[in-house]
Amino acid sequence: MTFWLRKIQNKNPQDLTQSKWYLTHEKSGKVGVKDIAKEIEGRSALSLEDVQSVLSNLVEVLPVFLKLGRSVNLEGFGSFRISVSSEGTATPEELNVRHVGYKVVVYAICRS
Repeated sequence: MTFWLRKIQNKNPQDLTQSKWYLTHEKSGKVGVKDIAKEIEGRSALSLEDVQSVLSNLVEVLPVFLKLGRSVNLEGFGSFRISVSSEGTATPEELNVRHVGYKVVVYAICRS
């Protein structure tokens, strides 16, 4: 798989006099569900409406499984799971949902 990289310089947020160089992925625009559906339509016997329906249902069903605590593996594409972190407190009684952060983690499988 080929993709473009670019060099960026970031300052250290704790010491603005220091900075380092990093490589980052060069973004080249956005692709939506309709764009993906059109591409799949051209590669299959399915109509554009059928492909859009499947993708729409995937977008609706994926979060359901994630909220149930399941990892979702789309073979050949990647795996999705929810990662939860929280701030520590001195006692269990102090701990509540305001201390929790979460994100969806994607382990992508890149094929050439």
